[in-house]
Amino acid sequence: MRRYSTGVSSLLSVCALAGVCASTRADALETCQPITLVKNIAPGPASSIPDLQVQTPAVRGKTVFFTAKDGTTGLELWRSRGKEGDTALVKDIFPGSKDSEPRFLTVVGDTLFFIADDGAHGAELWKSDGTADGTVLVRDIRPGTEGSGATALTALGNTLFFIADNGVNGLELWKSDGTEAGTELVADLVPGSLGSGLSSLTVMRNTLFFAADGGPQETELWRSDGTKDGTERVAVVRVIESDPGEELIQGLTAVGDRLYFFAGSAYKKRWDLWKSDGTGPGTVRVTPLALSAADYAMGPDSMTPVGELIYFRAGADGSLWRSDGTDKGTSLIKPSADARFLTNLNGTLVFTAWDEASGFELWRSDGTVAGTVLVEDIRPGSDSSAPSWLTVVDGKVLFSAETTESGRELWSSDGTLERTEMLQDAVPGPGSLSPSLLTPVGPRVFFLAGDNTSAGASDIGAEPWVINDCTPPTISCPSEMTAEAWDSSGAPVKFPAATGQDNKPEPPVFSYSHATGETFPLGPTQVTATATDESGNSAQCSFTVKVRDTQPPTIICPQDHEVWRTTRYGATVDYPKASASDSVSSPALTYNPPPGSDFIVGITPVVVTATDAAGNTSRCTFRVGVSRQYARGSCGCGASSTSEFAGGLLLSTLALLAGRRRKSGTPRSG
Repeated sequence: MRRYSTGVSSLLSVCALAGVCASTRADALETCQPITLVKNIAPGPASSIPDLQVQTPAVRGKTVFFTAKDGTTGLELWRSRGKEGDTALVKDIFPGSKDSEPRFLTVVGDTLFFIADDGAHGAELWKSDGTADGTVLVRDIRPGTEGSGATALTALGNTLFFIADNGVNGLELWKSDGTEAGTELVADLVPGSLGSGLSSLTVMRNTLFFAADGGPQETELWRSDGTKDGTERVAVVRVIESDPGEELIQGLTAVGDRLYFFAGSAYKKRWDLWKSDGTGPGTVRVTPLALSAADYAMGPDSMTPVGELIYFRAGADGSLWRSDGTDKGTSLIKPSADARFLTNLNGTLVFTAWDEASGFELWRSDGTVAGTVLVEDIRPGSDSSAPSWLTVVDGKVLFSAETTESGRELWSSDGTLERTEMLQDAVPGPGSLSPSLLTPVGPRVFFLAGDNTSAGASDIGAEPWVINDCTPPTISCPSEMTAEAWDSSGAPVKFPAATGQDNKPEPPVFSYSHATGETFPLGPTQVTATATDESGNSAQCSFTVKVRDTQPPTIICPQDHEVWRTTRYGATVDYPKASASDSVSSPALTYNPPPGSDFIVGITPVVVTATDAAGNTSRCTFRVGVSRQYARGSCGCGASSTSEFAGGLLLSTLALLAGRRRKSGTPRSG
């Protein structure tokens, strides 16, 4: 059943079907094409990447290196970051139209190593930093045009190990630090020009392990720390006692602190599964592989670790096996499967396999016979969709598959029927994009493809393409924040960072409309946070920062004020003013009773209220006293002396109290 992606996936957003994604940027509507041609390196129907000369791309940082020819130069080294403008020839190593044919592209630290032929030195070791000037021959290991036959380039820390023949010692173990002086023979295991038959270079626990013929009629497991003295035999591996010279070791695979490998002989029709902890006593046979005589020609291969298990193919019919490192735990789980592209997807094995009912389709396995099942018959019936180039990206497996309606296009799966879907019919109708060599590079997936129309004509030959990341990151803003104003300009406010994540490993970059720690004005301010991923997709959220003034003003009342009586009932008093201050605004003062009011004889409290711009208030109280006695000269402007006024005020107050008692009918005491 043909299915399309209808939800937002971790590879492409919902807009994949329409071919356009809208970012959530507020300032502009950005578009994102899910699948794009990087560059038509060889314009027209000619392919820039010939089928028989395809090399696995190598990734350094966010740059992919690959080989291509543009019609002017031969097959040379190219680089790309996924866009046409940054896709370019690194260097024409073999000047003109002839091929330098770079091979075995291997990244060690920040350096790309490879084997190439410049026409003068034969196929030798080269290195590149991605520039023409930085692409140079490391060493002419075998002087002349014959070349050293260097192969099996393997990175260990900052050192490159490889196998090469200098014309004197045969094929032996070499190493390089990228300099001519630092490119040297590690050890001549078998003196003379015959070489030691090295193979299967593998790294485990920062040590290089490999297979070699260390002596006549012997097949051995070796290890090396990169020095002559530190290169030593681990164990002799014997499978065929009668004729050990026919034995081979192949498929060395590191699984945690163990090495697994196959040992045996197609000629003698015997293969065993072995394991090693890196020591002689710890190198032992796990189990013989019980196969028919017709199955031994190919030998077992495709060893793939998944959790605590290893899976592999064995036999000419590609039967699927599993092992936990013990004899009893090693068994056949899918016979005659022609299993291919064994891949670890989140702890489950996914692979392509054949059966009579569905042809070649996508399968999964948990290591049991019952748990080894078809994921989906993508091309229903016995016709095959033939899933190929299985590559894990963002927790899903990407692959190419073919249907009658859509040709060979890109698909993805999480290992379930429900989430197995075509990403996009990039070449509409039965024409095919025919993607291959899928390679994750930063936020993109680089692959090789040819745009073939339904009529079978090729408008664009095999060229580099990319799957772009069109999914914006998620973002979550902090809650509303409140801060106390420092002064009239507001207050500096440090707010928590927004949080978010992206569907790619590199976290998004956050930016803000207002910086944390800056001074925010009084009142509410909206802060907009933006999360931007490395592909330029963005998402926004907002929160509010409120700066408020909740602190009351400071107020100081005048001292108690005392005056002589000037009228029948008291006096009109214009008392001294209170003072008030506030850190944010100038407070307003109100008085009760206000200055200039008529005060009766006796003591009257005056309440002063200071109110700031935010409505915060403070109060203080002082007393105004009016004496019962008139001032001399009846001016009402105050007592002639403090003691005189105080005495008069006291008499006035007492007389007033006595009058109130008589009014209330309180009997006199005594």
